[in-house]
Amino acid sequence: MTNPRKYATNAERQAEYRQRCRAATATQQPVPARPGKRRWEVMLNQACTLLDEVIREMTLYQDERSERWQESENGERFTERLEIIEEVLANLQDQVEA
Repeated sequence: MTNPRKYATNAERQAEYRQRCRAATATQQPVPARPGKRRWEVMLNQACTLLDEVIREMTLYQDERSERWQESENGERFTERLEIIEEVLANLQDQVEA
């Protein structure tokens, strides 16, 4: 079973990628140059944002797979990995809020 193409051409795919990059750059806070509490807070918030995006994409990927795949060994490993990443994010958010 093949997945339908999301973009008709490589040019469309590349344009979408560039737009995502521009959007991500526009929303990011600049990281202070000097080591210290403010720099680390900004970096930890960026890490949380990235992990949240990873979780969102992995969840969408998993939902698009068949039930047979989800119950397979690969699907179970994928689910375990996703759960670990969710746990890492929760722990990181606890540290950011502390």
